[in-house]
Amino acid sequence: MQRTAAILIILMSALPGGRLMAQYVESQPSDYYARTMTWEQLPQELEYVRESDVYWSKTLWGIIDVREKENQYFYFPIQPEGIRGRKNLAYVIWDAILANEIEVFEDDELKIPIDNEIIIARATRSDTIQMEVFDDYGEADYETVLVPHQFSSEDIYQYATKQVVYMDRARSGMQMRKLAIAPMEEKYKIIDGETEYMGTYPLFWIPMNAWPVRVLLAKKEAYCRENLVHLPNWEYAFHRNMYTWFITREDNVYNRAIMDYLTGEDALLEAQRIEEEILNISLDMWEY
Repeated sequence: MQRTAAILIILMSALPGGRLMAQYVESQPSDYYARTMTWEQLPQELEYVRESDVYWSKTLWGIIDVREKENQYFYFPIQPEGIRGRKNLAYVIWDAILANEIEVFEDDELKIPIDNEIIIARATRSDTIQMEVFDDYGEADYETVLVPHQFSSEDIYQYATKQVVYMDRARSGMQMRKLAIAPMEEKYKIIDGETEYMGTYPLFWIPMNAWPVRVLLAKKEAYCRENLVHLPNWEYAFHRNMYTWFITREDNVYNRAIMDYLTGEDALLEAQRIEEEILNISLDMWEY
């Protein structure tokens, strides 16, 4: 009997289910104990939603600003190689694009796919600048110089998000589902020798419900807590809304963003109004 039990244990450890086993990582000089990591992390299954159970929904667009205190782990660490294997969100996404592990899109509707090679070419383009040079006689002249550009997470200060909130009869409450996210980059243009700010635009959109994207985020730790022993992964951080964001657009007849009809403080008040409206709808469902 003991021999049979021992054989069963050996066979169970060899099965694919053994992904739950721990993988021992060779300790570094700065470690004081041998660190372990899970053999394979997979995202949690999304709850099935029946069309007949959804009786109200609204699509929201928003911005995650990494300069906000609660969102700084989106920006740090800024090193491309990361710190102890942990990378910021921009480099997690960029490395996956280089490895052709995920699919990206041109639009937030996720209808226009882009080849990863095109994204890489855009991010590593060479910019032309006019450089002033002087000859041997001290006279100035201008030469066109190509300046190589490399992708850097330090250029990403915001992420655009698209998500849907809905009422589900099966779960008796307000639910939220992430649909897409896009790293944003500031654009500038040189006009008459002066640099002019053109605005902030998405580089590309990533489908948050796509399995390869969810697996990628589940396998990468998010450096968002002071206790480094129990760090969540990026998939968990998004699922639990471990960040602050502000609304920039909601579903509307005119298909326009808030900044298209309001600016400054009025735009902030409009975003707050949308949040309060959604909260009130969620609370009203419990009134009898």
